[in-house]
Amino acid sequence: MAAELSRNRIAWSYTSDDGNVYRVAAMKAMTDQNVLGGSAAAGTVQQKPSAIKLRRCTVSDASGNSRVVPVYDDSAPIKTAGTAINVNIGLASFTLTSNGGVIPEGGPKHNVTKEST
Repeated sequence: MAAELSRNRIAWSYTSDDGNVYRVAAMKAMTDQNVLGGSAAAGTVQQKPSAIKLRRCTVSDASGNSRVVPVYDDSAPIKTAGTAINVNIGLASFTLTSNGGVIPEGGPKHNVTKEST
């Protein structure tokens, strides 16, 4: 456990599954760790459409702490099981490791169930 990571945000690039590059807001202290992929984005890069949900990865530790972190491009090191990243939990920073699985990029969820009469 260490002091809380700064929550300052910066413009960052996200490469979607179809290869388009979009601008997103990212926590600088996490992108500085060089495990989430992506790179600094210029203000001229198109913002990510709200219909696209970022791909993500679950990270955890032996104490039962876990978080889901964004995966900004498909070649990000965080996709490899055991890759470490510091994240905020409450008012402190903890080192968690990747489980190696990726939660895929997604769009809006639609309720496809219907009641039978």
